[in-house]
Amino acid sequence: MDGLRLPPLIEDALESTDEPCGDLKAESSPSLSPTMDNEITAKERGVLENNEKETMDRDQEEEEEKGRREQQEPLSEEQELEELRSQVLQLLLELEEAREMSNKHQEAFHELQGLLEDERLASAHQAEAFARQVHNLQAQLRSVQEEMDSLEEEKESELTEAHEELRLAQEEVLLLQQAAEEAAAERENDIASLQEELCRLRAQLGRLNDEAQEYELEITTLRAEISMKSQRREEERKGGDVGTLRQECVTLREDCETLKDDNRRLTEKLQLLQLQRTGSNRVYLSLKDGEIAGTGVGVGTEEGGMAESYMTMVECQSTSPGTNCRLVDASIQKNISFDGKPMTPTGWNGGFGEIFSLRDQLKQAEEKALLVQRQCDGLKTELRELQELYDCSQRERAELEEELLHCKAELERLAGGWQSNIHSSESPVLSIPFIGMIVILGVVWCWLSELAFQKARGVI
Repeated sequence: MDGLRLPPLIEDALESTDEPCGDLKAESSPSLSPTMDNEITAKERGVLENNEKETMDRDQEEEEEKGRREQQEPLSEEQELEELRSQVLQLLLELEEAREMSNKHQEAFHELQGLLEDERLASAHQAEAFARQVHNLQAQLRSVQEEMDSLEEEKESELTEAHEELRLAQEEVLLLQQAAEEAAAERENDIASLQEELCRLRAQLGRLNDEAQEYELEITTLRAEISMKSQRREEERKGGDVGTLRQECVTLREDCETLKDDNRRLTEKLQLLQLQRTGSNRVYLSLKDGEIAGTGVGVGTEEGGMAESYMTMVECQSTSPGTNCRLVDASIQKNISFDGKPMTPTGWNGGFGEIFSLRDQLKQAEEKALLVQRQCDGLKTELRELQELYDCSQRERAELEEELLHCKAELERLAGGWQSNIHSSESPVLSIPFIGMIVILGVVWCWLSELAFQKARGVI
């Protein structure tokens, strides 16, 4: 107020208002003893906090008003007195409201204190009943624990036996797997050798195809020469002498007979060679897949074309003896073998011997493949037996797990019965022995679940 003093009337009013507040504090101080403060409920604390907030808000408003008054220009004494009177009246009204609120809070406090005493008595009776129930449950728990220990010992012995059997079965499986891998490696080696042999035979067949093409080229050239010679003969026949022609005809007939004999022998040899080649092709086709079979069919068609070309030569011999005699004569003079060298009877025999040796090698390869296949079938049967043993062990493990789950269900049922007995009473209050019992049950349950999980992992 910047040094201004209040009038005596206002000071007396303020002193009179301070006295009831002191009385209210004195009255409320005995009731708020340290022991009773601890027993105030959450509702009372909330009400007191709200009152404190209201008083703090009022103080802040008064301070703000004072600050505004200080900032304004100084007023006259009469205006100040009027303002002070209005403030005193407002404070008196607030004081009355505070008294009423304190009386209400005090009444509510006494009511809540009576309710708390009643609840304490009821909780004491319930605690005694719960203590008796806990003692009974402890006795039941000890009996159940003894039964569980005996069951666990039996299960552990059975599980150890099952583990031992499973370990032996796994060792046998590993041994059989090693044997199967060794047999597979041997089979792969045999297959690789057979593939090399087939590649070599394929190369030989390709060489034979090339030679067949060369023969066809020679046949075409010989046919061209024969056509040219026939034209010359026609020209000589028209302008030549009849006697010379007769002599030439006789000589040509003789040559034709000899060449027919030679041609017959050559066709027989060619047919024999063709039969040998078709036999080798059949073995070749039996050992290769569809792609190699396709190449074999192509080779067979080429050989068939070559055989047809030779058969056309034989047919031409029957139609035109003179020209065919010269053609066979030229082919005999050439005397070319499959390798491009002059062919001799020993060469023919050597080719047949090579073909026979190839057939023998192919037969040996087939026998080896069959032997490897039989070994593989035997290993497969052994693996099936081991799989059956493993399935039996898995079924036994599943049965043990079912028994363990049954034991867990029994424990849960017992625990549920205990909880139903506990919750049957009205508004229970947990005591220290009951809380300890719950903790013991939780520890036992965790231990059993962990043991079952470890056993399940060991079986797996």
